[in-house]
Amino acid sequence: LFYAFHSFVPISHKFSLIRCLIFRIYSIATTYSWFHQDLTFLRKKFIGNGFPTKLIDKCTNEFLAKLYEVPDDQVHTVSKKSITFVLPFLGQPSYLLAKRLRQLIGKFYPCVDLKVVFKRGFSIKDMFRFKDILPLECKSGVIYYIKCKKCGPSAAYLGKTKNTVYERFYSSNGHLNPRTENSALHGHISETGDPECEFVFKDIQILGNCSNDLRLRYMESVMLKLGKKQTLNTQEYSI
Repeated sequence: LFYAFHSFVPISHKFSLIRCLIFRIYSIATTYSWFHQDLTFLRKKFIGNGFPTKLIDKCTNEFLAKLYEVPDDQVHTVSKKSITFVLPFLGQPSYLLAKRLRQLIGKFYPCVDLKVVFKRGFSIKDMFRFKDILPLECKSGVIYYIKCKKCGPSAAYLGKTKNTVYERFYSSNGHLNPRTENSALHGHISETGDPECEFVFKDIQILGNCSNDLRLRYMESVMLKLGKKQTLNTQEYSI
């Protein structure tokens, strides 16, 4: 939840962090003594992360002032239309662009209340994966789809397996095992007699996955009815 004040995030996020934690302390504390004690502890934490004391005190004073201020009499007018504009945060150029947008909207569309929100941009973690990609051969509990290299979707097979994809295609009763009898894939190749007709293992598409076999059957049944075009799996449903 905490980050350093000099981290590369919009300044509005840093204000929001302080206000959010002050509000949490105020909501949880049962007495003002506890509130003061927790607020002092929070202040030390922020200072340790490089937050200026003026910024912390400003947010604290604004929060307390808002609690006890008496609203002034306001003249009721037509409210402005609120529009939110989301921009990637790129440092100082983002602030300049947001300022320029507000000036242009205020000049040509005074009835619009423009709110510019910054979202996190590219970071180092976007360059790396937290987990290794599981090879196709090792994936299990999946809905798979494979089509003839020449015939395409007109000769395709959609099915499910709770075992690994490799086992489903190359085990003793696998789709691509030469010794398998009554294989729909081998049957298509035999019927056409075309040497260019073949099913390539690496071309298998994974349409979905689930660790529960019953749910996997439901998924397969739905996809057989409403999913991709396929003709080689003659089952209407697998439930």
